[in-house]
Amino acid sequence: MKTIPKAESQKIPFQVFENSIPNEGKWEWIDGELLFSDEEMRKVILMLVSQIGLKKMIEIFPHESRDELERLFKG
Repeated sequence: MKTIPKAESQKIPFQVFENSIPNEGKWEWIDGELLFSDEEMRKVILMLVSQIGLKKMIEIFPHESRDELERLFKG
């Protein structure tokens, strides 16, 4: 099951939750970094953004982050 964030929040099916949380929900952190692979991090981020929706994600970002996103999209 693919997780695709949309503008508005979505309910997260249990299967997506179960497949998105690495290490049985035990998060490890060392020297300022979460010990997730890139793929594990991608799954967690997509699940969380799907839960709150893209609009809300942008609303909660600091202005500096919004400006940075705008620059990235404009290329």
